[in-house]
Amino acid sequence: MDSQKYTQLLEQFGKCFKQVRKEKGKTQLDIEVATGINNGDISRIENGKTNIEFITIAKLAEALDVEMFELFHFETAISKKEKGNVQTNRIIKKKK
Repeated sequence: MDSQKYTQLLEQFGKCFKQVRKEKGKTQLDIEVATGINNGDISRIENGKTNIEFITIAKLAEALDVEMFELFHFETAISKKEKGNVQTNRIIKKKK
């Protein structure tokens, strides 16, 4: 996976986190108070401008009272070729 795809994943995670935060009626300040994560860092996470550690994701999920996987409900940026390869592999495995 190239760096552009990693950047897209960070941006998608940030958008998903922001959406869940807003759905829960929480502000960035609420998240800062609950997690100890600086408001500026929360903004950078939401905008996909910073790499995020596993423990940070766990803290964010806890602050929103959701399971961690709920912060990953987004489509990854996979090219059509890669999708085709995945589908081909599934078909081949089923035939065996």
